[in-house]
Amino acid sequence: MKKILSTFIITMILFSSTLSFAAETKTFIITPESIRTQMFSSNMTLLQALNNVEKSKLDVSMARAKLLPSLNLGLLIPALANPTFLLAQVSFLFPFLIPSNWAVLKQEKALLEADRLAYKALQLNILSNALSLYYTYLNDIQVQQIYSEQSTTLGLLYQSLKRQASVLGNVTTEDLNMAAAQWEESKIQVSKLQELLIEERAALRTLLGLPLGALYDVKLVELAPTDFELKSASEIAQRSLDVAPEMSQIGFLIKAAKAGKFAKVFGFISSATVSGSSTDGSSAFSGLKAGGGFTIGADTFVNVKIGNNNIAAIQLREDQLREENEKTAEIISGRIVEVKSQKDLTANALRDRLKVYEAQKKQYAIGLIPLQTLFLTQTQLTASYVNNIKNDLDLKMQRLTLQRLVIDGDFAKVVGCKSSDKSFDTSFETSNDKKWFKKDPKESTTTLDDICK
Repeated sequence: MKKILSTFIITMILFSSTLSFAAETKTFIITPESIRTQMFSSNMTLLQALNNVEKSKLDVSMARAKLLPSLNLGLLIPALANPTFLLAQVSFLFPFLIPSNWAVLKQEKALLEADRLAYKALQLNILSNALSLYYTYLNDIQVQQIYSEQSTTLGLLYQSLKRQASVLGNVTTEDLNMAAAQWEESKIQVSKLQELLIEERAALRTLLGLPLGALYDVKLVELAPTDFELKSASEIAQRSLDVAPEMSQIGFLIKAAKAGKFAKVFGFISSATVSGSSTDGSSAFSGLKAGGGFTIGADTFVNVKIGNNNIAAIQLREDQLREENEKTAEIISGRIVEVKSQKDLTANALRDRLKVYEAQKKQYAIGLIPLQTLFLTQTQLTASYVNNIKNDLDLKMQRLTLQRLVIDGDFAKVVGCKSSDKSFDTSFETSNDKKWFKKDPKESTTTLDDICK
């Protein structure tokens, strides 16, 4: 019985190890959907930006905490032989009476909103880069396949000519050397493309935060066109300005700059206190007096001027961003039309090249044209295949640019950090108090929802 039980335990251990190994070697399928979900949870740049959002939220909590009143007590020991503690002085600090402190809180709130929007803009930009790399990688695989097929064809032609030269002797040394050179050069081209694919594959893995050695496969999902391809440049530009997180971010930066200027204007009021001291054994609370700190200097006026310059600079950036969006909308709307036209022309040219190549193969077989002419036509056919593939990639890149501009397609699924006025309540401090007392810092489970809510 013990032997049977031992055998059963060993079998279960081996079976569980096999399942664990199978789970570890599971292949990750890369598609636009998996790129979006995986990247937003594992990309290091995004995690750093999310940390900035959390820091800004703590800055808001700190600015709010600085508005709370505080109490300072001073103790006195009259005699060392028979020590008796007396309340010598008392001081109440009322920072909420200082206007600049409220301005700082308003500034921190605006900066938090700006950081939230900056995080979303970064999500959109990194997603755009990832999708561009994704489609470029798939395009280069197709290009490599074309050159690989060309290399195989040239290799077969060289072997055929070599046999003819040895058996029939009707192939010149010049033709044989030419065929060998063409074959070797084609293999070099295939190797260079393979080198490029290795780099792109590593970049894609790093962008998604996949560990080194992870198994993953890239699956093609075609990029569907959107209705915005049929709209005018002015409509595209207006839509872009309405939904761009960068525009909203600039709005909050202007609010922060104005609040910062307000804090400088009232910065001469440094403190507001109510204090009292013990005299002749009387209570320290019996003679309370109000007071405050005021400091006025020439630097106050300079700081106000600096604040005005900061506001003006941000407003100029808003105008610049508006011009950039309008320019991009004008260019992209025209480019998509031209690239679609080029796609049709390239497809027609490829069909014509293929017909010429098939005809010249027959002509070469009966000796009507030299080998050099056939090689030239074959090279031109390969170039037409590659141009057709690259034109398809160009159309995808233009569509990605358009969808990023108007936040459509996969970009519309980017949530970012949702914000509202309710995000500034005190629930942040109370809901996260327990996190600071955990023994193991790895137990912290701060999520995007915790930071953005």
